[in-house]
Amino acid sequence: MNMRENLVRVLVIEDNPDDRELLLYQLRKSGMDNHVKFISDGQEALDFLIRPEAPTLVSELIAIFLDLKLPSLGGLDLLRHLRTQNNFQNIPIIVMTSSNDPKDMEECHRLKVTDYVSKPVTFTSFSKAVADVFHRPKTESQSIILEKI
Repeated sequence: MNMRENLVRVLVIEDNPDDRELLLYQLRKSGMDNHVKFISDGQEALDFLIRPEAPTLVSELIAIFLDLKLPSLGGLDLLRHLRTQNNFQNIPIIVMTSSNDPKDMEECHRLKVTDYVSKPVTFTSFSKAVADVFHRPKTESQSIILEKI
C-alpha cells in the first residue's frame, strides 16, 4: 500500500453514525470520500493528531469536522488544544453540534472555527458546510495543499 492510499485529507471527529453517514455522502459528491478518516472519541482524536507523524498528516489536511459532544474528551477541549498548536492555526474546522448554548458558540467563534452547523443536521446544512470548505478563499499554504489532490 503506498502513502497516497493512506492519505487523510478530511478528518471527521463524530460519534453519531447517522451524522457520519450524511457527511460521507457529501464528501463522496466532492470526490473526497477516499481520503476521510472517522474518529468517534475525543481522546482518540487527540492521540491521533499529536503522534510523531502528525506534522506530515496536518500538512495534508483540508478540513476537520468536529462534534462538540464526544466521549472521553469534549470537542471544545480538543478544539482549544488544537488551536494552541501552530500547525493547526489555518486548518478549517467545522463544528457540528446539538448545543444551542451561546457560550459554546462564542467559544467556537473565539477559536476561529470556519463554520458552526447545528444539529440535527440536515442535508442542506451539511451540503453548505462541505461546499464552503472546498470553495472558500484559500491561504497560500492551503492552495498548495489543494493542488496536491
